[in-house]
Amino acid sequence: MKTRKALCAVLAATMLAVTAFASCGESSSKTSDSSASSTSTTAVETKEKTAKDLNAIANGVKDTLDDAVKGTMTEYDENRIEKIIGVKKDLYTKAVCLVDASGASAHEIDCFEAKDENAAKDIESALKTRIENQKTAFKDYVPAEMDKLNDPVLVVDGNYVFLCLTNNNSKAKEVIGK
Repeated sequence: MKTRKALCAVLAATMLAVTAFASCGESSSKTSDSSASSTSTTAVETKEKTAKDLNAIANGVKDTLDDAVKGTMTEYDENRIEKIIGVKKDLYTKAVCLVDASGASAHEIDCFEAKDENAAKDIESALKTRIENQKTAFKDYVPAEMDKLNDPVLVVDGNYVFLCLTNNNSKAKEVIGK
């Protein structure tokens, strides 16, 4: 079932990318009838360029993990995001949070689209608290996980906030686009 979900997510991301490329080619061949329509098109294209596909990013980072860890990653719903990760629903419009359900590692991928930049700061603060709580939990339980927790990828990009606790920060940053 998890494999089927992952496959569907990858297929959806691929279709989104193909659609985006196809629409880019189409819009470049159109001619503008008026400066007003040109401005309108530019505003829409700018918004599309800044929108981030949280599922594609989360799954892209997940794909950089070892197969054994990939199999233990589970997606949290709104209740678990608030209760376990510490981010309240009223701070974001979209979220994808993948956490190692085995509890044996600190692997975690959190992607949020905040309601606004102030909410993004609040989400960042909650994620910093999450990291500190995980450090306390793993310090004596699985000390090897401290490498991830001491060097997390925590990125705020406008209204988007990303936390990646993985063994490969450079790949995680590459997928996020930072």
